[in-house]
Amino acid sequence: MTDSSTDDPGLCLAEPVAAGMIRGMKTTAPLLVGIIPLAFILGTQGAQHGLTAVGMSLMAGLNFAGGSEFAAVALWSAAPSFVVIFITTWLINCRHIVLGAALTPWMERQKLSVPKEMLAFFIMCDETWALSMQDVNRRRKAGLPAEKIFSWPFHMGVGLTLWSSWWFTAGVGALFGGALGDLSRWGFMMAFPATFIGLVVSMRPTLKKSLPMAVSAVAAALASLWLPLHWSILIATILGLGTAVVKND
Repeated sequence: MTDSSTDDPGLCLAEPVAAGMIRGMKTTAPLLVGIIPLAFILGTQGAQHGLTAVGMSLMAGLNFAGGSEFAAVALWSAAPSFVVIFITTWLINCRHIVLGAALTPWMERQKLSVPKEMLAFFIMCDETWALSMQDVNRRRKAGLPAEKIFSWPFHMGVGLTLWSSWWFTAGVGALFGGALGDLSRWGFMMAFPATFIGLVVSMRPTLKKSLPMAVSAVAAALASLWLPLHWSILIATILGLGTAVVKND
């Protein structure tokens, strides 16, 4: 299963760049059913808060993280200081520090160039990270050498598919959706938690290793009853990491 003649291109030692990217795009396709409606709703909300289609596309493309973009759009017309918007966005996005730290050891084994590493992290959102880590675990269990476990082409195929779909659809939403009213009333926002629940289930560890995940979930749910979303995410992340550290000791 580990030589380059295997029928599964995802387990090849030397996966061609084009083949890896196509494999990533195919793997990502089912997620677009939830991602595209969310991006369109983000665009319509941006238009209703005064953002142009170009401005919305730039926001979605340069800050590739849906949760913080919804928060920033909600604050846009409330006239808070730039510092408030910046801190709120950072608090919501701080989970990417943890995601990047988990992916970095596998990337380092490939000795990628700095531009490739920076590009990989730039297009890394929660879904990109989750699918890449699934691929890493699959290739690791198949016995591939450590320097071949992370597939940069696959990661880029996933990330570029999600990134381009996200900023383009958000721009379309801002261009045409401003007159449609609040689309979230149709229930499309359920795609957000449904997507993440699906990713968590597909990546679930053994029961013995699930305690940090359970602590994070409970902490986020309880904190969200009294605190804003960004504080709930931060508290859940800290408690989950703390549980993992204590458990490993």
